[in-house]
Amino acid sequence: MLAQNIMTPNLRILCNLSARYITRRNVSLSSVCLDHKWRREGSLPRNPNKSGPLTDLPDYTFMDGSVTPLGSNQKKRLLQQRDLAAKIVTMSSEMDFALDRYNRIQDKEARDRQALIDSKLKPKGHRLLAK
Repeated sequence: MLAQNIMTPNLRILCNLSARYITRRNVSLSSVCLDHKWRREGSLPRNPNKSGPLTDLPDYTFMDGSVTPLGSNQKKRLLQQRDLAAKIVTMSSEMDFALDRYNRIQDKEARDRQALIDSKLKPKGHRLLAK
């Protein structure tokens, strides 16, 4: 019984170590998952190298102030951000249209309902003759 208790943590450590070093194209997948979990628990960003001054700003500047060419992934990131911004604008305009349409339909139903009520209540007797 004592040997099983000692073997269980050692076996668990061995399994964790072997899972960490099982790689696909020299990238450890399990350590990446552990890193994301650790970052999530610590309320840290998913990948600190994904954005920031080191990735967004150019590596160098010209002394005469001319434009610095984009880096290798800066253009790709710029195009992805433009596409995302275009999708956000499109979806927000669709949401505004849907809300306006819903409000117009509700107002029309309320007017139809009020017209039906008004058509049922007609003046009678001397009030009808007074008109």
